[in-house]
Amino acid sequence: MHRMTAFLLWAILACMVLGAAPVRAETPPAPAAGAPAGLAYVVRYDGDIAPDTLALLRQISKAESLLQSPPDSVLLLERRAEEDKAAFLKVFQSEGRFAATVAATVDQSVSPAVLTYHITPGPRFELRRVTLAPTGDTAGEAGVLPAPAAIGLGVPSPFSARAVVEAEGRILAALRKNAHPFVAIADRKVTADFDTHAVTVAWTVDTGPRAAFGELRFAGVATVKERFLANMAPWQPGQAYDADLVARYRKTLNGLDLFNAVQIEPINEPGPDGRIPLRVVVVERKHRTIKGGIDYKTDEGPGANLGWEHRNLFGGGEKFSVAAGASAIEQTGEAAFEKPDFITPKELFKSKAKVADEDKKAYKGQNAQATASVRRQFTDAFSAAAGLGLRASRIEEDKSKPWENDKRYGFVFLPLETTYDTRDDVLDAHKGLLGSFSFAPYWATLAQGQSFLRPEFSLSNYFKLADDPGVVLATRIIGGANIGADRDDVPPDLRWYAGGSGSIRGYPYQTVGPLRSKTPVGGGSLLTFSVELRLRITELVGLVPFVDGGSAFENALPPYNQPLLLGAGLGIRIYTPIGPIRFDVATPVTRRKDIDDIAQFYFSIGQSF
Repeated sequence: MHRMTAFLLWAILACMVLGAAPVRAETPPAPAAGAPAGLAYVVRYDGDIAPDTLALLRQISKAESLLQSPPDSVLLLERRAEEDKAAFLKVFQSEGRFAATVAATVDQSVSPAVLTYHITPGPRFELRRVTLAPTGDTAGEAGVLPAPAAIGLGVPSPFSARAVVEAEGRILAALRKNAHPFVAIADRKVTADFDTHAVTVAWTVDTGPRAAFGELRFAGVATVKERFLANMAPWQPGQAYDADLVARYRKTLNGLDLFNAVQIEPINEPGPDGRIPLRVVVVERKHRTIKGGIDYKTDEGPGANLGWEHRNLFGGGEKFSVAAGASAIEQTGEAAFEKPDFITPKELFKSKAKVADEDKKAYKGQNAQATASVRRQFTDAFSAAAGLGLRASRIEEDKSKPWENDKRYGFVFLPLETTYDTRDDVLDAHKGLLGSFSFAPYWATLAQGQSFLRPEFSLSNYFKLADDPGVVLATRIIGGANIGADRDDVPPDLRWYAGGSGSIRGYPYQTVGPLRSKTPVGGGSLLTFSVELRLRITELVGLVPFVDGGSAFENALPPYNQPLLLGAGLGIRIYTPIGPIRFDVATPVTRRKDIDDIAQFYFSIGQSF
């Protein structure tokens, strides 16, 4: 884009200097030293040619591409010119310049010889009329043909061959969405009137018969149950055929992580009731995966994780996984199970159990938690879940209040959550929105605990500012609170903390918020935000300047007495097929004496959010 802009500016200045004379361009002379034998030549263009069109002519010119392979005679050079003339006329016709003329001359009186294309683009013709008519066999379906405006062709408008081709694709898509899977273009006529400079485009469309969804016929299925796959179809047998529903079904099957490839196509075998079968061809992938990762953070130390999962445990897409992680401050183990098509294809059952041994800045202890929930997918982007959870913990050491060591807590909680996700890529989003809101009442089951409500929200937005080079503005805000209980009555492992890799980079882990001396106490609420400008320098490397901010607060609700702290830094991203590798360096904008270092370093796999 920048190169084209510079080229246009150069052309405008040249026209001003030359008194708006026609564009005259030529290739640089062929090098004399070591030049191959034959008739050396240069190429010139005479005529009032738009710079972008001139660039395209040079790109497709055979004489230009073979400049370093001179022909043996002028006749062979003229043959190249004849091929170019035919190609050039097609370019002008695609722009609606049907009266364009191209002539070529060769001047051998100079060395190197000069091949000159004399070009008159002529006026741009105007699209004045568009018609769509069914074939004789499908004349009764004339009412299903879209109007010209519905396929993107305004009348009148400057003619463009690209617009006509795109409109033809919209004709096919519109009918395939409207119960005509076997539609085809029988004929297309483009007529140009040289007297009025008007163009008419007329399509004859074979709509094919109306059809409804019939049976599904699977091929390539080895270990996945066909009944499970059939239940995933977003239509009922007998429903009018809709290509958009077929595309959604293909996306659903791809999202199961069970197949390397999915192909779905209607079979032209309509039954007496108008139903057609669909052939579903899949290529199963391996269903077991071992994965692992490493990370390093200056405030948390080195970490590693290892996991195993089976994505088709009983043949119905059931996913079972186990994972373990270890770092200097935390060791965890967890197991999870997911069952799609739980009640209907829109419900997903999830259960998870996790145990942790933690030695963090604020506390030291162990906890175990188990949850089970059902999530319903209402639209492609929106889902909601409800479930039941149990949590037990032992605070071996409360580092801000050592007189309250060795306390035990137990809770029953009901997590409710909504999620809205329009991201284009879950590993490295370039556009879209990810928002979630959860609400969980916690009921204490032991005398040392107190019941409370725990709302949380998270909102991340991704906006692509430029394609080349790639520039993405990523923002995130996170908040939460424990309402109904004093901060000190909530166990330390359920309080809110800020600071560290996943929060406010540049500050040590858990240290942004209430402190007793230098020890984090935790808060009754939290608010943090992050802004990243993700610059894709090359296909492999990117740079990410960022700013994080926020704090944990003593009170669950305003007024708050903790100041917001800011951290700023720069990150490097190495892009790989499994996601970007992240290396961030951050510094606290407001550095606190004897608490904050001048910088923190973070290394892990994946974007920060």
